[in-house]
Amino acid sequence: MVQATDDDVLPEYSTTVYRIVDGDPQGSFSVNSTTGLLSVTGPLDYETIPRGWNATYTLTLMAEDRQRPSLYDTTTVTIHLTVITTISAAL
Repeated sequence: MVQATDDDVLPEYSTTVYRIVDGDPQGSFSVNSTTGLLSVTGPLDYETIPRGWNATYTLTLMAEDRQRPSLYDTTTVTIHLTVITTISAAL
């Protein structure tokens, strides 16, 4: 989860909206525009990640207020995928 604060006196300007602005060309992630909660949109498969990504996603998220002109800031979130192998033995 990402979280931002805005200390504007007027409540209509202190509402923060979150969105992903870079690093998710396949649409694998979503961010709740109100809470900043980051989620996956479906299973992430190590084998289907484009070559050169090294099983890492680097997302840029933006928090923006509703003032016009708006004030905003961005942060980077890095997600590393790890292959989990299950081994079962027959007795």
